[in-house]
Amino acid sequence: MNFPNIYTLFRERVEQFSSRDDERARDVFYFRRGEAWEGVSWERFGEETHDFASALLARGLTRGAAVCILMGNVTAWPVADIATVSAGGVGVGLYPTNSAEQCRYIIEHADAEFVLVDTAAQLEKILSVRAELPRVKAFIVLDAEAAREACADVVVGYQDFLREGRAARSRFAPLLRERAEGALPDDTAIMVYTSGTTGKPKGACLSHRYIINSVESLRATIPIYDTDTSFSYLPYCHVAERISGLYNRLYAGASAYFVDDLTKLSRYMLEVRPTVFASLPRFFEKIHARVVADLEQLTVEKRSHFHDALDKGREIIRLRQDGRKIPDELQSDYEQNALPALSHVKDYFGGRIRLATSGGAPLPAEVAEFFAAAGLPILQAYGLTENICVAFNRPDNYRFGTVGPPMPGCEVEIADDGEIRVRSEMMFSGYYKEPERTAEVMREGWLLTGDLGEIDESGFLKITGRKKELIVLSTGKKVAPALIENMLKEHHLISHALVYGEGRSYLVALLTLNAAEADEYARAHGIEHPSVADLARDERIVQLVSEIVERANRRVSSSESVKKFLILGHDFQAERDELTPTMKLKREVVTKNYWAQLQSLYG
Repeated sequence: MNFPNIYTLFRERVEQFSSRDDERARDVFYFRRGEAWEGVSWERFGEETHDFASALLARGLTRGAAVCILMGNVTAWPVADIATVSAGGVGVGLYPTNSAEQCRYIIEHADAEFVLVDTAAQLEKILSVRAELPRVKAFIVLDAEAAREACADVVVGYQDFLREGRAARSRFAPLLRERAEGALPDDTAIMVYTSGTTGKPKGACLSHRYIINSVESLRATIPIYDTDTSFSYLPYCHVAERISGLYNRLYAGASAYFVDDLTKLSRYMLEVRPTVFASLPRFFEKIHARVVADLEQLTVEKRSHFHDALDKGREIIRLRQDGRKIPDELQSDYEQNALPALSHVKDYFGGRIRLATSGGAPLPAEVAEFFAAAGLPILQAYGLTENICVAFNRPDNYRFGTVGPPMPGCEVEIADDGEIRVRSEMMFSGYYKEPERTAEVMREGWLLTGDLGEIDESGFLKITGRKKELIVLSTGKKVAPALIENMLKEHHLISHALVYGEGRSYLVALLTLNAAEADEYARAHGIEHPSVADLARDERIVQLVSEIVERANRRVSSSESVKKFLILGHDFQAERDELTPTMKLKREVVTKNYWAQLQSLYG
């Protein structure tokens, strides 16, 4: 580990890039102001971070106390996070979509002394539970007007807070230096709360060692550089964006553009032209659907030329996936004739994209093969809050349907019952205030992930389900529903799938449509419809979904196949507590909410 703690990494990078006057001394962050992008320099990043840290100390931040951040992706997020760690606190992110009660639970459980929010609505949400948060010393709000209107001694505007810190810098410099430079590798730097799919969220304690070792493992697998440009739009409170986004970019010196409106991401893609793009499968599915729909608008000759080129790419990809030699003639034909015809696929990402990654859920095989054949493999990965760097496909060594080989510094094994176990240098330190729950997942240095998986003959890890979600049929057969659910979601038309069958003789499924993909499909095939609910009833869509289900059934045993299904006229919703903030299905809630529909499939 090259750096003993986060602060030393931060200080070195700020000094390094603030003193340079070449192209690589670009601004570290960019945010939207009106119709233009405005930059935040490395020097300003360093000054604001030290001001924020000094203000925390001036207001009495206890060493090891938490600072909760309830904001979207704004430049104040990394400032507050790194400032908190530098001042000897623990940074804790809250999902902007969390309810007041969910926020109250985490703030109280984390023993937070400060809470930072961005908008008046978020401030109102937090102040509604103020009486139940006696430890909180101040609520800091980015919206200056909201701070003034609050008329409360415990509420302070972000800029006023920075001014407090600036005025106190010299007075608290010795204490800040002591806490920042004296942080030990195994001290907790941040806490990341799990999404709570099966109960109350748990606060995973992540040390300086965890963060820096994770970043170094990422750099050995899919390195980014100070010349790279990327977006910041995935939630910082999630471990993936916190580590592989914020801290990975900090280590590399790479710049980030903060997305203020997700509906404009495609437009921003063309403006910013990122070189690195990390996302969830849903975005790549949308791009794929758009490319397919746009192809339908081309002439027959151009469309045929594109598909011929794509077929050559697919042939190469399939040979590579099978470990067979690619004929020199085919490789040459692909590079000289096919790739130029396929190059406009990268234009949907701005044209400069060199690295694209996906996580959080399986990427549909059809989508994965399409982009790989077009010269842009989407690299899938696997990690957990407790250990983010477990497995990752490599640019020159990837396999569809897997999450790649283990990452540097990580060991992976499959237990006798099929559970994935992990041991590494990037292990969490335990769940905050919950030693019993920590002991449940740790065995002699191994993390019991709760996920089921397989490792193929080439060392690639494949996720097959969740151990706690096994369905026991009336025949006694145990089925992992995630296996068939992921197969169903491999088609970009399917948004979510819930497979059910506990105590029954066969499996059934509730399916929802991807609204954007369904709309694109309807447009390309001349299907007129006013809503997704209408599409869910359209006989052509029903027939297509039936074929999707049948294709998935052919890949599994009879007991694992779906005998009946129902297409819902709407998607599952986080507002109804059916999805976690990371869009994972809450199986128990969905089963309860749609009990009548599930039972009707056995009528």
